Amino acid sequence: MLEIYNDSLNDLLAKSSGATLDIRVQGKSVSVPGLTQVQVQTEADILSVMETGEKNRKIASTKMNIQSSRSHLVVALEVEGSDEVSGLMSRGTLTLCDLAGSERISKTEAEGQRLVEAAAINKSLTALGQVFSALKCNALHIPFRNSKLSLLLQPCLSGDAKCCVFVNVSPDSKDAAETLSTLQFGSTIRQVSLGKATQNIVPNKNKTSQVK
Repeated sequence: MLEIYNDSLNDLLAKSSGATLDIRVQGKSVSVPGLTQVQVQTEADILSVMETGEKNRKIASTKMNIQSSRSHLVVALEVEGSDEVSGLMSRGTLTLCDLAGSERISKTEAEGQRLVEAAAINKSLTALGQVFSALKCNALHIPFRNSKLSLLLQPCLSGDAKCCVFVNVSPDSKDAAETLSTLQFGSTIRQVSLGKATQNIVPNKNKTSQVK
């Protein structure tokens, strides 16, 4: 569980802060070496871990929101299961990403550190939008490396995964410009086709043969 804050990665489950994290790319594999991993067995375990991470997330007050997320949040749940009959093991990762909302400086009246945060948020969202536009056009080059956000989400958008995007809009008329912009963003995403995801299934090395 991590946040992307001012284009830096923060481990939200680390017992002590300060460790520098970066993204490693090997082929289609994207990882964050040193990121804290917690083994979970039940739904309660998962919720408990997420609650811990949420407490460490950067939030602040702006003119638009009393509690405004100042970072993008990423939660990765790695799951593996084995078939005792076939001896095959399947693996998969559920990646949940809560994007910080784009900000119009004229409305949030951001200053100082809030202004720096807003610029970083908007820059990374623009980069993600460029990725979706390139995917929509089936471009030969997809600019995943333009931001840490888009690079971290590369496995979810490279045609080897299923992806679902929710957009949140405000019903208030004074937010009409932001609502329209968000809906246009969602409209672009709807036109992206990632193709059929492949199954990640390998032989279970721990399976032993039984002779009766």
